[in-house]
Amino acid sequence: MSIAVLDRAFSILEVMARSGRPLSLAELAEESRLPKPTVHRILHSLRELGYLEPGIARGSFILSERLSSLREHGRDAALRTKVNPAMERLRDAFDETVNLGLLEGVYVRYAHVVETDQALRWIVKPGARDLFYTTALGRAIVAHLPEERQARLVAKVCADMPARGRSAARKRLEAELEATRERGYALEEEETVEGVACMAISLAAHAEPLAGISVAVPVTRFPAKRRQALSSALCQTATAADLAEGGARA
Repeated sequence: MSIAVLDRAFSILEVMARSGRPLSLAELAEESRLPKPTVHRILHSLRELGYLEPGIARGSFILSERLSSLREHGRDAALRTKVNPAMERLRDAFDETVNLGLLEGVYVRYAHVVETDQALRWIVKPGARDLFYTTALGRAIVAHLPEERQARLVAKVCADMPARGRSAARKRLEAELEATRERGYALEEEETVEGVACMAISLAAHAEPLAGISVAVPVTRFPAKRRQALSSALCQTATAADLAEGGARA
């Protein structure tokens, strides 16, 4: 016995997959032969879950990259194998938690965590997600994407911000992405979690443009000298010829 709401949700997803373009509420209701209020509720849920993104035209929707990620557990495993040696080197050198993240739509999904043994630490569970602009990990990845795609992602997240202050917030985000690209790493201090700072790099140079590595450090263990050492080690990892080689020094 099928469940009606699941039948309807998959009908909408199938229509969007067939169309290959952004569709409006009215178009989806017509194509799926469902009432507009029903389609509206399903679209809202799918967007909240990260499976839909706003299209370029106002009121339109497209499928997000998160939907394809349901088939990519093998890809996650391959990426973890590729990146884990570098993550463990960073953890051993600095004794801090190291995270691997993947960009999915406007979100960063945490795919792997190498934990520190220190009692004072911040650990995010694999599978958790954050909007890319709120984290060093997301900023590092997006800063190294092609200009057109970066602009599209910035426009999407800013569209959901309050109208008052939106323009200023967009300028700050664009400036932060530019600074991140120039220095080679992203930095976030107590913006997401109180008492925690993060530094992150993109893995674009390793043919993984949608992936990045971050190191989470309690601010009490983050003096200027250690900050400089960590940024140097991360930049070395970002530019190393092979993630399985190289080193990091605290």
